[in-house]
Amino acid sequence: MSSSTETLFRYDTPVILVGASPVPISETLSALPASWPVLAADGGANALLDLDRRPAMVIGDMDSARGLPDDLPRLALDGQDDTDLQKCLARIETPLLVGLGFLDGRFDHALAAMHALMVLDHQQPVMLVGTHDVVLRLCGDVTFDAEAGSRVSIWPLGTQDFGPSEGLRWQLDGLQMAPGALIGTSNEATGGPVSIRAGAGQGYAVILPRVAMPRLLEAVTPSAV
Repeated sequence: MSSSTETLFRYDTPVILVGASPVPISETLSALPASWPVLAADGGANALLDLDRRPAMVIGDMDSARGLPDDLPRLALDGQDDTDLQKCLARIETPLLVGLGFLDGRFDHALAAMHALMVLDHQQPVMLVGTHDVVLRLCGDVTFDAEAGSRVSIWPLGTQDFGPSEGLRWQLDGLQMAPGALIGTSNEATGGPVSIRAGAGQGYAVILPRVAMPRLLEAVTPSAV
């Protein structure tokens, strides 16, 4: 990891980022590689410390973090126009960011997490893992395995064109999706590889059941999982 004068933290490996949503994270955290750095967004530091895990860095406006050890590295940032997740995403450069504790909990917080994915200005994948769902933000193509009948939702994070797809009950070929127009919730896998080809656009999210996390991780980090 290295940091620049603009406080950009660069990692060569995927990074785990923990938020403050009051939902269980220990099972998911233990299922991820122990070698991946673990960072916290504001009060997510307390969630980690409660599990006897010490984050490598705490980033945020520090309005929900409490009683942190004095020697715990932190980057305190002012401003209420962006969320702590946005602050972190703007300052962490990694091949993949896996966020825990940003979905579930309060619905407005989950909406804010989706907004953070919509306004990203880079093309690196971001995965948010909740109690029931995993959300993978993408700007390019993806292929992953899914059991027949598994729920596969496609949510546009702006205007997004799609090319040929495979492995879905309702194919995406030639569709243009956009929030407030056409979306792709409650699609189904036909069994085997699901292949999505993305055309021009602002990105999209693949939303699968939580149990599909390992398969999505393999799709975006084939050499790291």
